[in-house]
Amino acid sequence: MRTAPIFYPVLAQASPQWQQPAEQLRQVLAQLAPQERRRILDFIAAPPEPPKPKPYPIGDCMRAAGMVADLLHAHPSWPQARARATVARVLGVSTVQLRRMLRHVNQ
Repeated sequence: MRTAPIFYPVLAQASPQWQQPAEQLRQVLAQLAPQERRRILDFIAAPPEPPKPKPYPIGDCMRAAGMVADLLHAHPSWPQARARATVARVLGVSTVQLRRMLRHVNQ
């Protein structure tokens, strides 16, 4: 079959611990129909899907936005980042999660 030379570079690049599994993969792929082989290789080469955004309950988002606004009103000298960090600590979430929650409110 003509497919064997296509996979030799993959074998050459594989670290020693992956040589045997890479050879098995080459042998299995060589037995498949060209269209099926192409589909599998495209799937293997595709980057992983980005994680889906976690939906936050709108009530929690509104409460977090209110807490940030209250802190900024009570402490005018505080930057927004400090107020968000304080609220995130109180709610037990990361600052990135809080930022996403606040973005959900502003949409």
